[in-house]
Amino acid sequence: MDVEDNTVFTDAMELHYIDMKAFVKAVNEADSINDTEEVMFVKWLSVITQKEIANKAIIENACEEEEILMAVSALARQSEDKILRQAYQRRKDEIYFNNMNIKKLEQAEAEIERLQSVGSELEQAKTEIERLQGVGSELERAEAENEKLRQELAEFHSQLNKK
Repeated sequence: MDVEDNTVFTDAMELHYIDMKAFVKAVNEADSINDTEEVMFVKWLSVITQKEIANKAIIENACEEEEILMAVSALARQSEDKILRQAYQRRKDEIYFNNMNIKKLEQAEAEIERLQSVGSELEQAKTEIERLQGVGSELERAEAENEKLRQELAEFHSQLNKK
């Protein structure tokens, strides 16, 4: 059973062990990897053992393959040391929380604008109330004047009726 992913090996599955020292020796002696049947696999093995490969052009040639570049990139990400991964994660977290704070700030600014608009409407309503109170005062004065004139008219009618 594979210790890492608990894969059970059966008769249908085989493990192949590669003698990397013998591989490096064979590549260095041949000074080329293009004459093999499994070129992509051999290129990948040359990338893995690049320190021991004498002809660095072999590595450069292998790294021109898109699949090899993707594998090297994935391997680099996986093999980063813990401190770099934590720093990267911390930076991602900082960016996330910064973006959250920006969203909250934008929401607060929108709420402030809305409240300012409501405040402006309240000021207009207050002005209208004051105007209406002034109109109400004028109506009360006019009503008092009307009442005074009715009393005078009533007195005038009563004096006419007496004569």
